[in-house]
Amino acid sequence: MGAGKKKKKEQGGENAVVQKMPAGQKKRHGKRAPLFAAGGIVVLLTGGAIGYYLVQNGEQEVSYREDAVQYGELTVGLQENGSVEVGTTEQLFELDMSAYTESGDGGFSWEQGGANGNIFQGMTAGSSVSSSSRSLVVEEVLITEGQEVSEGDPLYLISQDSIDEIREELTSDMADAQVTLEQTQTQLAMTRLEAQQKYETDTAYGDVLAQAEYDNTIRQLQEAITDIEEQLQEANGELLEQNERLAEYQADLAVEQEILKNAEYVVETTDMISDAYGWITAENAREDAVSVIETLEDEIEAAAETIEETNAEIEDLTAGLTGAQKDLEQGQIDAKAQLSLRTLSYENASERYDVSVGMGEFEAQVAREDYDDAVAKLDEFDAVLGGRTLNSDYNGVITEISLAEGDTVDTGSTLAVLSDYDEVTVTVSLEETDLENISEGDRVNVSIDAWPDEEFSGTVEEIGDAAYDSSTGTTYSDVTVKLSGDTAKLYDGMTAELTFVTKETKNVTYVSNRAVYRENGKSYVRMRDENGAVISVEVVTGFSDGSYVEIIEGLSEGDTVLIESGVSGS
Repeated sequence: MGAGKKKKKEQGGENAVVQKMPAGQKKRHGKRAPLFAAGGIVVLLTGGAIGYYLVQNGEQEVSYREDAVQYGELTVGLQENGSVEVGTTEQLFELDMSAYTESGDGGFSWEQGGANGNIFQGMTAGSSVSSSSRSLVVEEVLITEGQEVSEGDPLYLISQDSIDEIREELTSDMADAQVTLEQTQTQLAMTRLEAQQKYETDTAYGDVLAQAEYDNTIRQLQEAITDIEEQLQEANGELLEQNERLAEYQADLAVEQEILKNAEYVVETTDMISDAYGWITAENAREDAVSVIETLEDEIEAAAETIEETNAEIEDLTAGLTGAQKDLEQGQIDAKAQLSLRTLSYENASERYDVSVGMGEFEAQVAREDYDDAVAKLDEFDAVLGGRTLNSDYNGVITEISLAEGDTVDTGSTLAVLSDYDEVTVTVSLEETDLENISEGDRVNVSIDAWPDEEFSGTVEEIGDAAYDSSTGTTYSDVTVKLSGDTAKLYDGMTAELTFVTKETKNVTYVSNRAVYRENGKSYVRMRDENGAVISVEVVTGFSDGSYVEIIEGLSEGDTVLIESGVSGS
């Protein structure tokens, strides 16, 4: 058990870095094939294309992993070592909870009235105007320093009372803004109507339009009378038909009653034993007469009710006709007054229209913007605090907690400081001669000692101003490279090797630098023979990009080499 733990800690070779995790940081473990060794036996467990070997030989245990020889594009350039710097981000509480104070930058104040002080004289937008500050209260801190958080993770729990209080005020703001908006829209409509009326009466066609409006009004009132008269005529026709039908029912009833009377007489005077046929015939006639009489009585009753309803309808139509005739009389008076109004002429009607409508539109636009702003504030407030928590906007590790339980949160308050894995950089100093082939935006190959099996890359983000070092007599500049890849596993101070790409060579055979070692001036790689034993194979190498090296002779694409991952005493 002890040897196994020791080997695992040292696995990764002589350049392996053991990184201390900040408090709260979750460790990330890749899947690795387990290694087992007993005596001089080599046990191999593989996962995917990579295998790990553990060889026990005397006092040492050597762990290997397989790596395939590849064929393709290889780059070469200037190599420099530097330290990883993880940027930080200060998360602010940027939710706008400010009170509704009304805009009106153009001299218009809703508290004082319109631009001229008389449109909404005495009207105010509401009590929310007097509210100067609004703060939330932290009920519980949900994070610790060193904790890794993702975007959307909760940072603080906010008290429900403070949420309810501010939401009530924001709702009131929205209602106040809506009232003001409706007032300005109503005023704008009135202004437009008045201005249009004044403008139209001053045109050459004013009389024609006014006359057409008059004629249309009278025609509508007359059509109303005609419509009622037609309904009244139709109702009188229906009443006549109903009375005729009632008379027919009544006549039929008299006939049936006479039939019934005769049938009853025959039934009473006929001996049913001596004249059974006569008696039965009379009885059937009596029963039929009774049935018909009952039906006719029902029909008469229904007809009477219908006649009564029709009479009531005629009364209503008659009253409606009288009212429509009065409306026509009054409408003629009103239409004539309107005709007179529209035919009046006003000087400067066009200029007055532009000024009146323009000011009304400005006021309505300001009110619309204030209302939309109030709605947006409430919607955003609900979206942010619907779960009572203030959440992280970033992925990173908490480096500073700015609030404690009971603290207030205002717009602009700092919530926390987090490491920013979108801003992971390495800065190195390069001499002036090395900068000739380097420009901002250039691609950079990145190798991290602590993560030898991970691929990272970078881009030249900034080349600083030149500085002169009097002790060496050289001019240099700081070059900042922004890293990409799985940067969330990097920490401040990790060693990084940067290769600024200055040359590209395609179609070469290459292998990881870690697979090649030198002895007595020659280069070798480790491989397995047909019996599984580890052997050394001499190779001829070419250029390297810092992570991979060209193989000129000794290996072919697809060959498997062994990389020594760890050595320890037993």
